[in-house]
Amino acid sequence: MKAGHRHALVAMLLSVVITGALPARAKAIDAGEWVQAPHLLEETDVHGIARASSELFDPEPSRWIRAAAMIARAGHAATLLENGNVLITGGVTGLGIFPVRALASAEIYHPASNSWTAAAAMHVPRRMHSSIRLYDGRVLVVGGTNEAPGSPLPAAQQEQAEVYDPRLDSWSLAGMGLPELSSQAATLMPDGTVLVTGGIADTGFATVSAELFDPATMRWQPTTWPMATARYGHTATLLTDGRVLLVGGYSTQPEISAGRGYPTGELLTTSEIFDLRGNIGVRMGYSGIPRLDHTATLLGTGKVLIVGSAYASDADSQIFDPKNTEHWASTGMPMDRYLHTATVLTDGRVLVAGGFGVGSPATAWIFSATTRISASSAYPSVVLAAGVLLMVLIGIAFAATSRRRARRPTTIQREDASKWIDP
Repeated sequence: MKAGHRHALVAMLLSVVITGALPARAKAIDAGEWVQAPHLLEETDVHGIARASSELFDPEPSRWIRAAAMIARAGHAATLLENGNVLITGGVTGLGIFPVRALASAEIYHPASNSWTAAAAMHVPRRMHSSIRLYDGRVLVVGGTNEAPGSPLPAAQQEQAEVYDPRLDSWSLAGMGLPELSSQAATLMPDGTVLVTGGIADTGFATVSAELFDPATMRWQPTTWPMATARYGHTATLLTDGRVLLVGGYSTQPEISAGRGYPTGELLTTSEIFDLRGNIGVRMGYSGIPRLDHTATLLGTGKVLIVGSAYASDADSQIFDPKNTEHWASTGMPMDRYLHTATVLTDGRVLVAGGFGVGSPATAWIFSATTRISASSAYPSVVLAAGVLLMVLIGIAFAATSRRRARRPTTIQREDASKWIDP
């Protein structure tokens, strides 16, 4: 959904490419192994231009294949529907140079025919929003922006969220009770409600608010207890015990940097576990690595794999153990990438692909571990029938030079370091 430092967004869809044997391996310290997968057919780090290309990844025999082209977009969302099709919503098109205006259009990918068809347009144009399929098959779209990064959606309250019904090909407004937010994180809970945490409020600052959406009533209500730290651009991963792990993100400062159009602030190394059962957010401490535009994937062991960061080019991939909050282990594989995707394949492995970073956009890696099908990222990906993957990569590129490293934040927050260990 999702951060306030973005300058220009690009995107591509991924689908399936024949290559030879996997060329490289790296041993993970905690558990499992990294294996280099075939390169993508096209670079994802381009000069601020939204792309229409699509690719499919087939885990067996580990190959990429070019798929049908879509409408060129960036900053959009992709959601797997119950019938196996994929819903694409919003984003921007053309050059990612500000000021930009978001799209209200939507389209559906049909894997069986390798084709795209138009879907009903949303009520409100939006990009960098959250999109979640509900248990009844409908799709909830939340927040986002249609202007500069760091700006919440300039729309009436009831328009802050919408629900798509694939059977009727129609949208219903569902924002009553939800504050204006952008760069928030959304998580589908076991009881069917949706938890939305953090984000940039209409004040321009990060918020500690946490809101719950009830699909039965189509209304929002705040949780009894807010988050421990105001943040946006973070990940929110549902753990096996029903709690939600919040990792990294950005925390805004009062001033707005002149000419840049987004708030200054602190890149967070802190994380917390949000427990709806007790309506509390518990700060879990200091991970040692600032994280933004990263991914957080739930493994079958109940641990969480964290990969990438926008401001830490040598950020090691790490594994967090929620049963032992003092254990934050290295996997032995630094990932110089951000705005990538991490997708759980049907055999339990995790595919990390695309994104931005020096020398890495066209590369892909597979982490071998027993995993559940659950991942937290602003940048969506979906597993189709027969294990074939359709994946959306959403990244940033500076209009002048897409390979320049992002400017470091003014401050890095370090708190409660005793609860984290990075061997």
